[in-house]
Amino acid sequence: MSMGFTIQSGRIEDLDSAEAHIAFIRAQWRDFAAFAWEKYSREGRGAVVVDLRKASKSGASLQIPTYYIADGSERLSIRGGWPSEEIAEVINDYDPEQDVVFIFLRLVGDVFHYNVSDELTPPQAHAATREQAKPN
Repeated sequence: MSMGFTIQSGRIEDLDSAEAHIAFIRAQWRDFAAFAWEKYSREGRGAVVVDLRKASKSGASLQIPTYYIADGSERLSIRGGWPSEEIAEVINDYDPEQDVVFIFLRLVGDVFHYNVSDELTPPQAHAATREQAKPN
């Protein structure tokens, strides 16, 4: 899954701060929450990874690779596990019916993580996107 996000300057560097990460999450919360719930339902607890290091520009939009990594998955093993013990604990403790864990792979090489919730829960977001996708 890749998500597009338009920012005024069109520079990926402008999306690589804690404030910009939260704005990115909030702007696309429903899609992120639905995606996370679908993946959790199939693969188990895990995190939505936003890979700013592999972002590309397409016109005025930035395409940012975004994917789900489940705890205990082969994809996680290939990556050498969670980036830190703290993130592993967050993955173990979050409530998938209320929260989505995000991991941002930053341009400077470090990693930020967030445990985010909203009034629209992941199961509600998933149901809403499925309802919207139904043909009339």
